[in-house]
Amino acid sequence: MKSEDRTNYVYRFTYNSGPGLREVFQCKYVKPDEALTRFQRILSLTEEPFDFKIVVIDESKREESSFEVEGGSVKEMIDKFRVFLEASTGILFVAEQEDVEVEFEEISFESMSSFEKMHIVIYASFKHGKFSSLDVAEIFEATFNEDLPKSTASTYLARMWKDGKGHLERYGNRSGYTYRLKTEVSEVQKETERAEDILASIQMHVGK
Repeated sequence: MKSEDRTNYVYRFTYNSGPGLREVFQCKYVKPDEALTRFQRILSLTEEPFDFKIVVIDESKREESSFEVEGGSVKEMIDKFRVFLEASTGILFVAEQEDVEVEFEEISFESMSSFEKMHIVIYASFKHGKFSSLDVAEIFEATFNEDLPKSTASTYLARMWKDGKGHLERYGNRSGYTYRLKTEVSEVQKETERAEDILASIQMHVGK
């Protein structure tokens, strides 16, 4: 991060990623537009209306402010967060950007949510054949040295399958679903390449 882009702010986003699933995403010392862009990346597969909260901490002044949105769409929440971030930090957004690709090198390993980590695991590890939620949970644990309950993996997979992008095929029934990545789709191929790059960066991080 360039010194002129560094701030004293810590941003903590809390949101419901599914029934009974509370997620927290945090990033530090970036400008508010960058913080919101990173959060939008994590929410890229979240289309349903959930409750959201953001806390902004100014470490230099030891001041904290927060804002909460109950219900509504992701777009409505992002618009409200944008206004709150500008008001709480006094830093205006340079320009509104949609679907901005964020380079992994700018995102800390610790700031990634379980959902984003699982997303990366799926695209990087299951390019051939079918896989189950148990397969995902096992590779998730091996990759990140973190536990991912099979029930959580099942919920995340169902959300990815329903997201409308058509990247996953699902087989079976509630007693045991399996999935397949549509690797013949160009968007899936691009996402796979990106996930492999990120996974390589993660492995370098863990190896240090």
